[in-house]
Amino acid sequence: MSSLYDKYIDGLIEVNDENKSKPEHRQLEIEFCAWKQGVEDATGRRFNGDYYYIDKGINRPMCCGSFLDWESKL
Repeated sequence: MSSLYDKYIDGLIEVNDENKSKPEHRQLEIEFCAWKQGVEDATGRRFNGDYYYIDKGINRPMCCGSFLDWESKL
């Protein structure tokens, strides 16, 4: 069974996937934000995915791991 942090990273990767259309991206953002809020409400835990990407050598503007410069490649 994966941890909440693992599920967070999975969601973050999906939200940051630039092989999505803008509407798909927006829907994923909404669902991911709702999931994060639910986790915080239920457990009091919040996550930051910046270091996940920094450890991979990715240097982009981001907030809690979400790319602020996201653009669809479609």
